[in-house]
Amino acid sequence: MSAVEASSQLVVGDAPWPKNHWYVAAYSHEISDKPLARELLDTPVVLFRDSRGQLGALFDRCPHRGMPFSEGEVVGDALQCPYHGMEFDTSGQCTHIPSSQMIPKRMCVSAYPVQEQYGLVWIWMGDPDQLGPLPDLARWGFGRADWHWEPAVCLEVAANYLLPLENLLDASHITFLHKGQIDQGLVASHPFEVTVNGTELRVDRVLEKEKQSPLTMKTFGFSGDTATRSIIAEAFLPALCGIRVEIRPDSDPDQAPQVNQLAVGITPRNRKSCYQFTAVAQTFPFINEQRNEDLRNLLMEDVAAMESIQRLHERLAPDLRPEFSVKSDEAAMRARRILARMIEEEA
Repeated sequence: MSAVEASSQLVVGDAPWPKNHWYVAAYSHEISDKPLARELLDTPVVLFRDSRGQLGALFDRCPHRGMPFSEGEVVGDALQCPYHGMEFDTSGQCTHIPSSQMIPKRMCVSAYPVQEQYGLVWIWMGDPDQLGPLPDLARWGFGRADWHWEPAVCLEVAANYLLPLENLLDASHITFLHKGQIDQGLVASHPFEVTVNGTELRVDRVLEKEKQSPLTMKTFGFSGDTATRSIIAEAFLPALCGIRVEIRPDSDPDQAPQVNQLAVGITPRNRKSCYQFTAVAQTFPFINEQRNEDLRNLLMEDVAAMESIQRLHERLAPDLRPEFSVKSDEAAMRARRILARMIEEEA
């Protein structure tokens, strides 16, 4: 049975997620000595930096009387609860109780491993004994001296995380949803190739002698007539997608292509919403001063569509008919089967 014909074990609109993986929790610049509250994987989390700049990520509830830590403040190397002044360090251990010299060992709170890389803060909320390496963004040009890269846009999406994951894997939608902005009407019907390697997927499209759209020309500074454009969508399941666009002018086919790479961390907030953290790397200088605004406007068209799907799912469930998938859904269907297996292996 092909991936397209296979029935999904996950339901878009209410899909669970694997926990034993790194997820993007925030941009580095968002976290300071002011506690940041964020719901991640259906769990309240508080993020902060102590006096040394060390990152902390704790369950956002004081074990004493249940006050959210995120409403407190950082005092030295500890996060102080605003209710009774108890203090907890980045390991989750209580370090100070104003009314007592003794600190019970059980006076602690769950702490989550966090790491920073290229302006992104990653969190591990699964089994700490299964802790693995961070995703390798260097393969996409991040951190390289000969590339230009930066954090871009964070969006809160009122939709299950599977919707943006599948949206990014399926370039065929840009012909219609982003009509004329980043496609001149060719992508939806163009052949593509899907390859799978473990929990990684890749979708390749190569469009030759293509007239470039206005936003593509603005991003790349392209002024020629036609070009060969490669669109490569990648997913490192469950939480990271990449969109790579390569442009080579037909007027100079021997020229090395210009590359624009979008990295997108997709982090479930709960089963009905998620965060979408984007960062950009490219082989040429940033020339579009409105690049983040243009990117946000483009992504908001995706967000509007995904949130419409989510609302209708919630309105009609459990009486929804099964989805009918077609050829362009091949990567999405394979991703669902891989995710279902990952979730089952953790059960």
